[in-house]
Amino acid sequence: MDQPTASPSSRRRAKFAIGAGTILFALVGLIGWAMARPGSTSYYLTPTELHARGPSTTKSYRVSGNVAPGSIRHHGLATTFSVTDAHSQVRVTTRQPLPSAFKPGAQVVADGTYNGRSFSATQVLAKCPSKFKPKS
Repeated sequence: MDQPTASPSSRRRAKFAIGAGTILFALVGLIGWAMARPGSTSYYLTPTELHARGPSTTKSYRVSGNVAPGSIRHHGLATTFSVTDAHSQVRVTTRQPLPSAFKPGAQVVADGTYNGRSFSATQVLAKCPSKFKPKS
């Protein structure tokens, strides 16, 4: 006796369902893996969060805040300034050129390492001031 065989369209649907399930499973797995990595959900830390994490010469951090007024000091090629989040501040030192938007009160993001006392930045980015201001 002949065994009934599945029609070509039902085999095609089964292959499609298996393929879609595999892709969905891989996507969920990759998202879960990425979210489980330390620091993956935060693009940068505030000075308060940086102090709470403590010193690390091996980990690279991104710290963001406003440049504290009166804190900018130039020492040859090095520039030292403080970044604040209104609760605490961290001293930042860099030997890299600073962007033209860098000034007191500007929002900055600095990449680098933190030794517990100061932040050694390898790159400093500054947010451009908005040209559009709300009506007073």
